[in-house]
Amino acid sequence: MLTVLPLLSVLSAVPALANSYSTSEKRTLQSAISSALHSAEVSKYYLQCKELPAEGEPSVSVTDKQHHRLQTLLQEKVHSNDVEKLLQADAKLTHNVRRGITEPKDCSDSKAYLALLDNYELALFSLEIAMPLSKPIANAATTRSRQASAQRNELNQLIARSNSIALVSVSDKQLLSPVQQANFLHPDYQGRYIFKVEQGWNNSLPNYMGMHIFVAEAELSKTAKQWLVFLDKNNHFIKAIALDNADSYLAALQDPHWRFDVHGNLHRNK
Repeated sequence: MLTVLPLLSVLSAVPALANSYSTSEKRTLQSAISSALHSAEVSKYYLQCKELPAEGEPSVSVTDKQHHRLQTLLQEKVHSNDVEKLLQADAKLTHNVRRGITEPKDCSDSKAYLALLDNYELALFSLEIAMPLSKPIANAATTRSRQASAQRNELNQLIARSNSIALVSVSDKQLLSPVQQANFLHPDYQGRYIFKVEQGWNNSLPNYMGMHIFVAEAELSKTAKQWLVFLDKNNHFIKAIALDNADSYLAALQDPHWRFDVHGNLHRNK
């Protein structure tokens, strides 16, 4: 029983797949990928550790003895026995499952080899009782491609309708003089914490502005310190994204159009 625990832990820890799969179909894909990866390791072991034929005897090619069973199950459950396509269906899942497979250190490592066979059998059994995917893997990949395209279009539309876009950092309002607070902040702004504008795109903004959320002092440590904000022509927030989650937006925006230096002076980038 102990030999199958690594595989079980990997299957339970893998991330959720694309929303186009039901929960049972996700398990099917996990089992299929695990079976294919274990088959590859078993075949590699056979290839490296097979006994050399005696002199005068023909060489015998020995591979995974469950290969035919695997191919049949893949065709039945995921509608394709193309292993390369299967492993590319979810690269992160494939990576996680592969990390959970313990390879024999050498041809004398019989304990690891038996564990490999046990886990392979478990993966095949899991695939055998799994529900078939409702559509071939290729179609699912096409769906993900369309979803990615839709997300890019949504991002581009957000950028297009934003009058100003800025990279900002959280600052303490008390660092500003009363005159600065009056110049930069709305009279009704009650929060202690504000945004200091660092750089941006499209039309420039004042050096400081109120935050899109109220942050109490006790919540400051749990609040993102930098944000990417999108504003309309009235400087109302359209969207605010914590900088850690803004990689795709920054990639689309490319180089900033303007920035503030350490003295608060505005510079236009060429």
